[in-house]
Formats: sequence, structure tokens, C-alpha cells
Amino acid sequence: MPSTCSLKVTAVSLAVTAALMISPAVSYGQEPPEGLVEVSEPSRRGFWVGLGLGAGGESFDLSQSSGYSDVLYRPTVSLRLGGTVNQHLRLGGEVLSWINDVGPAVESLSSALFIAQLYPFSSSGFYVKGGLGIGRNAVDFDDGFDQGDTGFAGLLGAGYELRLGRRFYLNPTIDLVGHRYDDSVIGDYRERLVNFGLGIMLQTGR
Repeated sequence: MPSTCSLKVTAVSLAVTAALMISPAVSYGQEPPEGLVEVSEPSRRGFWVGLGLGAGGESFDLSQSSGYSDVLYRPTVSLRLGGTVNQHLRLGGEVLSWINDVGPAVESLSSALFIAQLYPFSSSGFYVKGGLGIGRNAVDFDDGFDQGDTGFAGLLGAGYELRLGRRFYLNPTIDLVGHRYDDSVIGDYRERLVNFGLGIMLQTGR
């Protein structure tokens, strides 16, 4: 019959062996699958730049009494860049243009804005955005002649930064842009753009 000391030694040996076998399996389970990038949060920092395409619905109000016209959807393009203040705030500038090709001429509604993007939750990519700047309503003809008005522009919007890697984000957005003009012929009038965009954003911070 085995002694009590022998049983204790055997039990300890089995426990050590089991621990050595389980440890590599646990470590392997904690490692990210091969080919995927392990990204830690929080992630907002440094310089950033974004390029987007979208569909914008434009409407105008010439009299400011009868209301806005029917909405006309056309392609939009946007470029944003700036810096990161902290996990809750990015500041920068944005150019957003709506383009309508009408044969011998191209109509455009463009905004150049200073923007602020506020992130309510540091661990989420959701943000709300506000902007102020100048707007331009123009018609450019093929013969080089162009005409238009320049006025005030304001923006309210929201978006989400879906992280694709350490520096790249997929960025769906929705923006409401309002323009106000003072024309010498027709007087004051307003234009409005509701834009649904999708872009790619790059940030340089580590």
C-alpha cells in the first residue's frame, strides 16, 4: 500500500503537469487571429484628414414666404482635415460641394466651413458636428462664363468613425447645411442641402 508521502508527491506532480498543459492553450486563446490588427481604445489623437462622397438633396427659398422648393438630389464631394484636442473634440475645416451637371453648364452649391466635432463617449466613434463659414451658389458655363452669389453658411450634422485599422476609419455622415444670400436683383434668398455621405478618414497620431 503506497505511503501518504508518495500520494502527496503524486498529486502535486499531476497538478503542475495540468497547469503547464492549460497555460499555452489559454495564452493562445487570448492572441488575436492571424491577419487581424489588434486595436486598443481610446484612439482619437493627432492630425486627421477625410475624403467623402455622397448624395445631397438641394432646395431653395427665393421669397422666404412660400417655403422651400422640391428637393433635387445630386452627387456631393467633401474634404475635411484638422487636429484632435482630446478624446471628446476634433477641430478643423471642411469643404463640401453639391454638383449638378445640366448640359452646357454646371450648377454647384459649395461650403467652406470651420467645424467642431464633439464625441460624447470616449470609447465610441459617434459624434455630432457644427460648422460656420461661407457659401457659394454658382453656375459655370462651358464657354468660361460663370455667375453666382457668396454668402453665409452654417452646418449641423452627425457621423460615426468605424475603425478599420490603427489609422483608417470608415466614416458615414449626415449633414444639414443652410446658406443665406443677398442678391442685388432678387433680394435675400436661402438654399438648403441635406447630405448623406460615406468617406474614409486617416489619422496620423499613434
